[in-house]
Amino acid sequence: MRRLACGNWTRAARSNHCTCAETARRAYRARMSGPIVDRIDIVRHVRPGSPASDDPFRPVESSAEVRERVAAARARQRERFAGRSWRLNAHVPSPRLKDTWPLPAPAQQLIDAEVLAGRLSARGAVRVHRLAWTVADVRSVRTGRDLEPGVDEVATALRLRSGQPLDLAMFQQRPGAEGAA
Repeated sequence: MRRLACGNWTRAARSNHCTCAETARRAYRARMSGPIVDRIDIVRHVRPGSPASDDPFRPVESSAEVRERVAAARARQRERFAGRSWRLNAHVPSPRLKDTWPLPAPAQQLIDAEVLAGRLSARGAVRVHRLAWTVADVRSVRTGRDLEPGVDEVATALRLRSGQPLDLAMFQQRPGAEGAA
């Protein structure tokens, strides 16, 4: 009988409670490659919280605040796609995305470099392009000004796709940005 992966593996040795053999973990990773992984836009490795990870001086963001920001980002997308048959960045057909909402040359070069290096497929490149627009929409809400995706948004989209750590400064409101349009 074939056993499923236990799901308890982590990189941190102290918190690793995985009971699977390395061959089982490797087989699971092999099954999760190629076309399946290519359809996953955002990869995040979430570690359990610890007392040391709590910053008592950082204000906690409520679910209502996050919901408000997401609703505002979606409203920006609805405005952008008014009169079209889609409402969200995720729904835009690839050809329309490339010809109507292209990325600036330096931002597109980041994606092209990943494709040429074999770290990103053509499908993945389109998904990063869409995700960069979403990052720009969320940042626009946070900064209070209209943004289109550039190098920073594409770099963030690539990090979101690959599971790399994010630069949280990308999502923090800049001083003096309140009320700016």
